[in-house]
Amino acid sequence: MSERLDVEVLSRREELEALREPWSALWQRCPAATTFQRPEWLIPWCRALGPEEVLALVFRSDGGLVGLAPLAVHRVGDERVVALLGAGITDYNDVLAASGYERAVADAALACLEERAGAWDVADLHDLRASSPLLLAEAPPGWSDEVERHEACPAVTIPEGAAPDELFPAGMRARVARARKRLARAGDLRLDVADAASVDELLDALFANHKARWRSRGEGGVLDEALRPFHREAARALCARGALRLFGLRLDGRIIASLYGLAERGGLASYITGFDPELAWYSPGLVMLASAIEHAAREGARTVDFLRGREPYKYDWGAVDRWTFRRRLRRRGACGPGRDDGQSDGEGAVQAVMSGEASPEVGLVRLLGVAGDLEAAARAIDATHATHAARPAAGEGERAARLEALRRCLDERRAACATVAAMLGAHRDARVAGEDARGACRSAARLFDELCERSEEASVAAYSLGDPEILERATREVVELLERWGVLGEDRAILQIGCGIGRFEAALAPRVREAWGLDVSPRMIEAARRRCAGRSNVVLAVSSGVDLGDAPSARFDLVYAVDSFPYVVAAGAEVVDRLVAEARRALRPGGELVVLGYSYRGDPARDAADAARLAARHGFDVLASGERAFSLWDARAYRLRKIEHP
Repeated sequence: MSERLDVEVLSRREELEALREPWSALWQRCPAATTFQRPEWLIPWCRALGPEEVLALVFRSDGGLVGLAPLAVHRVGDERVVALLGAGITDYNDVLAASGYERAVADAALACLEERAGAWDVADLHDLRASSPLLLAEAPPGWSDEVERHEACPAVTIPEGAAPDELFPAGMRARVARARKRLARAGDLRLDVADAASVDELLDALFANHKARWRSRGEGGVLDEALRPFHREAARALCARGALRLFGLRLDGRIIASLYGLAERGGLASYITGFDPELAWYSPGLVMLASAIEHAAREGARTVDFLRGREPYKYDWGAVDRWTFRRRLRRRGACGPGRDDGQSDGEGAVQAVMSGEASPEVGLVRLLGVAGDLEAAARAIDATHATHAARPAAGEGERAARLEALRRCLDERRAACATVAAMLGAHRDARVAGEDARGACRSAARLFDELCERSEEASVAAYSLGDPEILERATREVVELLERWGVLGEDRAILQIGCGIGRFEAALAPRVREAWGLDVSPRMIEAARRRCAGRSNVVLAVSSGVDLGDAPSARFDLVYAVDSFPYVVAAGAEVVDRLVAEARRALRPGGELVVLGYSYRGDPARDAADAARLAARHGFDVLASGERAFSLWDARAYRLRKIEHP
């Protein structure tokens, strides 16, 4: 959605309360929204627990209200922290965005924070579900960005058309049946569900049962006196909306167990439970929960969400973890990572070699990229040599040796360096502003056709300087990493995004059942077919660059990209998102997506945050993020594993 949004900033909670009815109408237009984004939840939170001042961002288009970012700024120690309203007692936080406006609203929210950067120090956005637009929006330049897995929210899926005796695992069915028999012998058993007339009575019982249960364990629970006014107001309002499922299990009229639930959009969320500890032998909490699940199934619910927390009892019902995520954004100073004020790009490339961060080959390519030609690169090396000779420091011998290796690499490979410098120049000249994703991929195809004709080896790894032996060393390092990670095997099928001249297909074909390679460059695919001639288990094809074409679904154990993802990132966030979704489609359960070299932005923290967001959005666990895995090549490694229940 490219439509420009108008923004209004609400700074007082009274202004937010005045938005209640349009807010409710917006909630209805947001199919992924939970009860926790309703005004019936957040307005009582503001009144009882929130600050006087808010930072609520209201987004409108020609179609009216399309988004709401309900934020506030809190003081935490010495920092001013931006957080979503409801934080602390809300299991799922998020913005509201009408269908089709999700990315536009999230982008606009971050842009608004950028405009008000003087009013806050860090944005701490937590309890975000994997589908949250706030995980997809790209941070403005100059921000640090951390995304991490936050809380497990175990949930049970109710099979469509399940009979009552199919709702629970076999062992749990037997436990529930025994508990119900014990209670039936003790008296008359009945399940009540709160309505407007009974909501206060059932809330009072919940408060009492919850307090008694936790006091019996020497703990206070989570429904202290300060929270009760909030829950009473929220429960009444949600009951009026039909979203409250407050259950009371009565034994001879006395409520012995309670469950405070929220039910909307095909699911029941179990927020708080409690039972009379004096009747623990009867397992009233077990019967209460079973009765609530049965009630939800009769209403057509397909999921029962136990919300955050990995208490063992949840898994007895067959629950599977669904994770929330935390994103922390902080505005940094103008000086980027790894750069000293006043340091030139050429000097930075030389320093990277001297510090051991980059090999001489990689450092030389960086230097050629910024210097433009051999003579300018040589002058940068000589200038650095003169500076450090005049100011010797501890460990200078090792640094000087690396500097000498860099100069020797240039002197001994001048012809190859000239070719690489020309190829890097072609890279720069090929950039076309304003191209759409497919146009950018077509431009990339033309570029790599040209580069492949100049030097096959350098076209896929400029730091090889066109030397087949250096390229073989680099290829071997990648193969060794994949073997160390255990993603290869004779029974495995693998697919490479951006296979280039087929060096990995040739190296890995003897180690796997099938090796597929896709690339946008027809000339590179021709080179790959020559390199893999006679390998019957290799499949090579020209691709669009924005998807995986005809690659079969659920067929591959590994989808990987070696120095091709930077071009995907350059094509835009939507292409990245689409390719990761395509990788998930192509992978079998438990299969892995490995990206070696995510971008050329020079910002590892930002790359790691992107990887975490993509994993959250598309259902992957992050096994490795930004690992420095190679001695010759400077790329960082990202390893994601497909999970079945994101």
